[in-house]
Amino acid sequence: MASPTTTSSIEPSTYPKTMKAWIHTSTGPAEKVIKFSSDLPTPKPPVGDEVLVKISHAALNPGGSIMMQICPMIFRAKPAIPEMDFAGTIVQLGSNVSESRNLKVGSEVFGSILVGAHIGAGKGALAEFVVVSAESLYLKPENISCEEAAGLSVAGCTALALLDAAKLEKGMKVLINGASGGIGSMAVQMAKSAVGESGKVVAICSKANAELVKGLGADEVIDYQDQAPVHKFLTAEFGKDQFDVVIDAFGIQEIFHNSEGYLKSGHPCVTVGPAMPTYSMGAILHSLGQMASNFLWPRILGGTNRPYVQVSSFVNLKEIQRLADMARDGKLRVPIDSCWEMEDGLKGYERMLSRRARGKVIVKI
Repeated sequence: MASPTTTSSIEPSTYPKTMKAWIHTSTGPAEKVIKFSSDLPTPKPPVGDEVLVKISHAALNPGGSIMMQICPMIFRAKPAIPEMDFAGTIVQLGSNVSESRNLKVGSEVFGSILVGAHIGAGKGALAEFVVVSAESLYLKPENISCEEAAGLSVAGCTALALLDAAKLEKGMKVLINGASGGIGSMAVQMAKSAVGESGKVVAICSKANAELVKGLGADEVIDYQDQAPVHKFLTAEFGKDQFDVVIDAFGIQEIFHNSEGYLKSGHPCVTVGPAMPTYSMGAILHSLGQMASNFLWPRILGGTNRPYVQVSSFVNLKEIQRLADMARDGKLRVPIDSCWEMEDGLKGYERMLSRRARGKVIVKI
């Protein structure tokens, strides 16, 4: 059943004709291609099942930078607005938004712009307003802030994909690499909930982030700097009492290549895929070669004798509802590394791309 709240719910006189936004019209790194605009035309009113949202916060994700740097503008709408994850307030609903969604003007929501709309229509989260399908957002849990909610979607759905593939059970022992990043910080919480008090979560991060990760549920934290090379330390420490599952939320090849020393035979290394040193076409091709090697290189020729499971995640209504339920139940929180004013968006990118962020990097719109 359609919502009685239609496109007439917003007074034309109160809806600005222009908005602030970060935009780009060429491909490249953020510091070279994005520009701040204070007079970009606002989106047209929503139709059908669309929703117009006034964005309060946007999250920066590596995936957004990858698309900014490698997706040719010939395939993109111009100008393009960066990033996809957002939180904000509904200001208008299309006429076909289902009442069952309980979405109303004034509702606080979070979500993610679909990749197709991001590339094909130039829609992005680093703007004051966005029109998205109602399937792309969900009501924000009351017990978390918009700042936190903005960081939920992409990182949270990726963490869910890792945990679903890991098939954790009570009492298991799991190793998580990249435990203090946006994905890893959520994976630690989900893993501890899955294995319970009888299980054990061992996390790898830097010493500076050890207390944060312990606070998220890790039973033991390994400093990859003090224990370098970490794979040798893992083999020495856990060679006789190996892990049931290894989860790599960062993508360090050595973790998988040496996993026979600390991962039980036949048990998987579940990963986001090889980390790219830079976001370039060359780096992507190199990463694809590493993926193929991980999947296909036979043990007789030096391949690793452990199952390699690489996940891909997609933000959809079902998954963001799962994340909202976990946050509402107090089982998931979003660690925030930093929150930048909109005009300081480039500083936010610098922090996110440093790969030293403790949780999510957020931009206040």
